[in-house]
Amino acid sequence: MKSKETIEDGWNCVPELLEAIEELEAINDFKYEIKNCVRVSSLYGMVEEMKHILQNVLDKLDEVDTEVEYTTVDDNE
Repeated sequence: MKSKETIEDGWNCVPELLEAIEELEAINDFKYEIKNCVRVSSLYGMVEEMKHILQNVLDKLDEVDTEVEYTTVDDNE
């Protein structure tokens, strides 16, 4: 396992994770529509767009190097 030092105490040190979450947040409009009985989108369009978004999320997650262990260090060091 590789080790990397970072001044980040969160996951900002893994940009692919942030990109995956940003992409995933694009589903929120559909989530609201589905959970709150608001029928605005076409079923076909909604399903296709959600598939596209989820595939993009999977692609981003595939880019994450899970063999890295991040260690937070003080930026004054």
